[in-house]
Amino acid sequence: MKSIIVKTFGRALAPFILMYGIYLMLFGPVSPGGGFQGGVVLASAVVLVLVTHGKEKVKRLTQNIEWFDSFGVFVFLFFGSIGMLIGGSFFVNLTPYSMTSLVFLDVIIAMKVFAGIVVLSIFFFERGAE
Repeated sequence: MKSIIVKTFGRALAPFILMYGIYLMLFGPVSPGGGFQGGVVLASAVVLVLVTHGKEKVKRLTQNIEWFDSFGVFVFLFFGSIGMLIGGSFFVNLTPYSMTSLVFLDVIIAMKVFAGIVVLSIFFFERGAE
């Protein structure tokens, strides 16, 4: 996009989209939302920057996003296995509070979904330019 209006609008809106995605991710266990929804909203902010500012800026911001994607799977499996290591079951609640583990799982899921959607968006954006 060459329009200064579109670039300014995208730059102004992206932080609010990121804040809403973080809100959805953190308050998912007690309200509508969760890790998947939060990850999609977080990725939509990056897609907005991709559309308004181009792939060079997004590639600079997301240099190691593939590593981030793989790391999310590892952390998810590790977090689930901790319960088995302490003699419980897979994804056992590790704290005396009921929803603490759910918040951690939502953050991990959001990290994975965010990275996956950003990688796909960059791929499709590059393919569309050919």
